[in-house]
Amino acid sequence: ITPEACLIPKGISPNNDGLNDNWNLDGMNARKVSIFNRYGATVYEHGSGYTNQWYGQSKGGDELPDGTYYYVIEAGDGSTKSGWVYINREQ
Repeated sequence: ITPEACLIPKGISPNNDGLNDNWNLDGMNARKVSIFNRYGATVYEHGSGYTNQWYGQSKGGDELPDGTYYYVIEAGDGSTKSGWVYINREQ
C-alpha cells in the first residue's frame, strides 16, 4: 500500500474562524497552482513554493464569491493534478 502524500482539500471556509481558512497543499511541493472560475478564467495563480496562500482571493486580492472553482496543480515531480474546490464563507 502506497499512501497518498497529500490529499487535496475539496473545500475551504475562509471566514477567519481558524478552521479551513486556507487551501492547504503543504507537503505537495507544488510548482504552480492555478484556480479558475466556472467560465474558465484564471482567478488566482501562485508559483513555486505554494503551501497555503490561497484563502479565496482573486489575483488582485479581492474576495471571490462562494461557489465551485477548478484547479490545476503542477507538482515538483512534473505530475499535474486537476479538480474542483468549493468556497463557503458561511459559519
